[in-house]
This record gives sequence, structure tokens and C-alpha cells, in this order.
Amino acid sequence: MRVTFYGVRGSFPVAHPRVTGVGGNTSCVALRAEGAPTVIFDAGTGLRRLSKELVHEGFGDGAGEAILLTSHTHWDHIQGFMHFAPFYTAGNRFTICSRASHDRRLRQVFEGQAARPYFGYGLERFQSKIAWKPVTEGESFELGPYTIKTVRLNHPGIAVGYRVEHEGKAFVYMTDTAPYAQQLLGEGFHTKQPETDPERIALLERYGRELEQFVQGADVLLYDTFFTAEQYAENPHWGHSTPDEGIRLARQGGVERLVLYHHHPEAWDDVLEGQRAEHQNKHAGSDVLVDLAREREWLEL
Repeated sequence: MRVTFYGVRGSFPVAHPRVTGVGGNTSCVALRAEGAPTVIFDAGTGLRRLSKELVHEGFGDGAGEAILLTSHTHWDHIQGFMHFAPFYTAGNRFTICSRASHDRRLRQVFEGQAARPYFGYGLERFQSKIAWKPVTEGESFELGPYTIKTVRLNHPGIAVGYRVEHEGKAFVYMTDTAPYAQQLLGEGFHTKQPETDPERIALLERYGRELEQFVQGADVLLYDTFFTAEQYAENPHWGHSTPDEGIRLARQGGVERLVLYHHHPEAWDDVLEGQRAEHQNKHAGSDVLVDLAREREWLEL
């Protein structure tokens, strides 16, 4: 399997000379395996860059098949959705997976961003065949040759992490999550205050264990490292994490390679490269390789 990065920033896209190395597009990653559908993780602005490649890989002729796994539907994870050219070509086939909502059907969630006040036209312009699959965190399912597993992430509104397994390899996509340490984040607004209720503390411990089990033995963990430790201390309620927490999780799970991802929009290339080098040196001699997600780069599993 090959994993390629098309959007690696969090919160909002950035156009600045000091992000040209790592990239300024929001979340989008693609996994390709020979003879299998393309798996796309999130639909941020990086999705448009991916679409330009896919039109030369069968999608331009209506012969493409892909699976879109969205962590959640906050803006930086769906900004590229309506600009994805393969949706408008007849013959292409897509399965779109996202967390189930208790009050809205999945298609309605995506239709909302294309409503007339926000966009010139809606999903009725799509010509491809789309299957909508709502998922519940914790469930596992098969799509094509892939086994896909899910886990609950600690983020306002709740996000979903994905583990994709194929031919003995496992890739984990885990973005927009805070450590299950101080606060249990879910629906509604959250303050900086740590949990004091025993039941919520017990849930924190339970979800933390589930996360640790989820990454066990993975070849690659792509993990939200939006904050430095100092920034996280100021914003534990934002639902983002740090390189130190990613390294802890990777080491605990026996993960071979940790890739830092969902970069802060105001962290310039030199800062991110310095952080990667610092953490790799800090853990030199351990069995975890610390890498940095950069647009247009890929890794093989």
C-alpha cells in the first residue's frame, strides 16, 4: 500500500511562502493498493489536488472506484468536497463513510454545505454513483479488499479514527483528538476545566484504553500533533494533541512509524521540521520512527 499526503494542515488552509515545503492545504490523504479501490481520508482543500491526479487514473473516464472516510464534518475536513471533479463524471463509484448522526441522514449533512446560500449548486449535479455509509465509532466492516475499523476520538462534536488493513499491513488515520487525560469532549461547548465527575473520569479511562488497543501493531500511525505541549496546556478543550502524546501512543502500541499530522496553521515549515528532528533525536534508539506529513510526499507500507 502507498499512502500519499495531499493536505496536512488543520483549521484553515494557508497560503504563505513559509509553508511551501510542508504544505498549506487542509486534511486529505490517499491510500492506494494495486487492484483495489482508492481510499481517501477526509475531504479538505487537499482533495482538489488529489482529484487532478485521479482523473488520469481512470476517474476521468468514469472507471474509478474510491472509498471516502471522513473523520468528522468540521469545515477543514470537507472544504474540498464540492470541488472534487470525479463526483461529476458518470460511471465513477464512491462509498462515503462518516459518523452517524442521531438527527440527520448522512447525505443531508453533506448537502448542507452545498445549500444555495453557500454554494452555486447542490449534490444533484453529481453524476457518479454514491453509496452513503454512516458508521458508529467502534464498529468494523469490510469494503472491497479492506478491513476497516473505527474508534471514538476526543474532539468537540466527536470524530472517528480509522484503521485500514490490507494484505497484512495496517494504516491508522487518527486526527482531531485530544488525549483522554483531562477532559471528555463530545457534543456542545467545552471549557478548560478538567473532569471531576467519577463517571466521566471512568469514561476517559475506558476510551483511552480503547485508543491504545486500536493502534496495536500498526505499521503507520498518522496522528494529530496540532499543538506543542505548551499550546495544549492552554487549550485542552480544542480537541487536538501533541507529538509527545503521539509518540507515547505509538510506543505503547508497538507502531513502527509515527507521522506528525494536522499541523497548526501558524507553524511554519522550519518550526515543524525542527519539531520532528527534536522528537526523533529525543527518542533515538527507540523502535519508533518519527516522521512529518508533507504534501506531495508518500510512504510505502
